[in-house]
Amino acid sequence: MALSLEVFLLAIAFDLLFGEPPAKIHPVVWIGRLITFLHKHTQPTRSQGLLLAILVIFATMFLGSFSVWIANYIPLLGTLVAAYFLKSTFSVKCLLQTASDIGKMIDKDLSSAKAMLPALVGRETKDLTKEQASSAVIESLSENYVDTIISPIFYFLLFEPFGLGLQASLGFKAISTMDSMLGYKKKGLKEIGFAPAKMDDLANFVPARLSIFFIALAQPSRAKAAFSGAFRYHKATPSPNSGWPMSACAGSMGVRLEKPGFYVLMAGERQPRTSDIPHAVRLIRLASALTLGIAILLLL
Repeated sequence: MALSLEVFLLAIAFDLLFGEPPAKIHPVVWIGRLITFLHKHTQPTRSQGLLLAILVIFATMFLGSFSVWIANYIPLLGTLVAAYFLKSTFSVKCLLQTASDIGKMIDKDLSSAKAMLPALVGRETKDLTKEQASSAVIESLSENYVDTIISPIFYFLLFEPFGLGLQASLGFKAISTMDSMLGYKKKGLKEIGFAPAKMDDLANFVPARLSIFFIALAQPSRAKAAFSGAFRYHKATPSPNSGWPMSACAGSMGVRLEKPGFYVLMAGERQPRTSDIPHAVRLIRLASALTLGIAILLLL
């Protein structure tokens, strides 16, 4: 467990100090290229989508394991390589910085902000008002808090007692990346993306529900509102998971979040302003710090 803690602390340091590595050496980019290659050589059926998903998951886990195994022949290098791969599964600095940068741009130049939004959100952005763009940032920030921070750390902690923490985190990241690229609700991907999307729903099920506790604790004075919002509105979203962190965040902040034509969270509250985005960033920063802190305590 001492080595696990060392790897985890190094991974956090890599993330907070350096952010995301260049695309050429980013494990998630490698996963994406593998998905693209297999997709081109796979028939658009559910069974082929399941096979693709299994291949990507095991290839990703094998890459991490093999890299660490080779690196272990040089003193300390194995620990650094393990930390590097683990860092690639979560992203605190990049998530918070992206949300903050887009929030600032909404005030300065809405058109430019709309061009930046696809880095954070998956919706159509061209017709969004300032309030809707602000809502999109807050929604995606809270949703991605689960996908890019809680979930990979959760699986690392869950499987590390068996010596498989890194592999579990990488496996989750493979599932998450497949869902973002092949999610079955996207046009032309209904069949081949079915298995990756369902895997993602299952993998995020527990972490999404855990997220409401961290969001509530990040602003104790609004904890009751965060819990109330989460339990009242979590079913409003099409996803079985995203409604939990988004509704908790909306409740904690006392704002109405809306994806036009799809859902409304905390309907009785005011629409968000651009000035609410720094508040959301602080909230998720504190929730992330609590997540990392508890993870460190569990590894001690």
